Amino acid sequence: MDEGRAAQELFRIEGLVKRFGGLLATDHVDLRIASNEIHALIGPNGAGKTTLINQITGLLRPDAGRLWLAGRDITALADHQRVAAGLSRCFQLTRVFARDTVQDNLVLALQAHAGSSLRFVRPRAQEATLYAQAHELAQRVGLADVLMREAGTLPHGAQRALDVALALAAKPRLLLLDEPMAGMGPEESARMVALIESLRGSCAVLLVEHDMDAVFRLADRVTVLVQGRVLTSGSVQEVRADARVQAVYLGTEEGA
Repeated sequence: MDEGRAAQELFRIEGLVKRFGGLLATDHVDLRIASNEIHALIGPNGAGKTTLINQITGLLRPDAGRLWLAGRDITALADHQRVAAGLSRCFQLTRVFARDTVQDNLVLALQAHAGSSLRFVRPRAQEATLYAQAHELAQRVGLADVLMREAGTLPHGAQRALDVALALAAKPRLLLLDEPMAGMGPEESARMVALIESLRGSCAVLLVEHDMDAVFRLADRVTVLVQGRVLTSGSVQEVRADARVQAVYLGTEEGA
């Protein structure tokens, strides 16, 4: 990383190791993400992507290595503390309150990140602000027209968009998107790509995704993980031209 890029660095991992018995699931992984960049993490099934993401978010503790966010060592922080520090995640499986409206899902998320509870009576001005923020989030992800729909009745792509909005309620500096296009048809995928593209400049994004067309369209940089190790990391052009990456995705390399 050059000096100019280092000055923009938002997130850094150094030497991350995770073992499950005799399996080395994360093998001394280094990763750098610059402020406001979309950074894709790709690799074949079993490469260790989910294990790495779970360590980044605090669901798993590494056996060795350290993590920094905006210059702060977050290695020892619990998952909710990492959210407060500016790290938010969307999971592979959508996590919404299916029987609540889109609006109520968003208000609950906003209220939670404000550090208070909907069980308490709020001043009318505060309540109006929350609902205005919820509407703004819905508009941002293309759900303004379905604010009063029950979340569970929305199409899959719309539920995924709501999931992104719930993560954005935390006002993250780094947003982790774990296979956001999973289970989507072409039209829904195109809308999700447009949504992720719209986040550029507002926060950094770490994108885990199997849709290579989406990855190569969105990513500023790409890191390839194979058998728990970083195979290579670079620009889209560099990664696409790498013979080792081609071998992995064409199935000519053992493992993963």
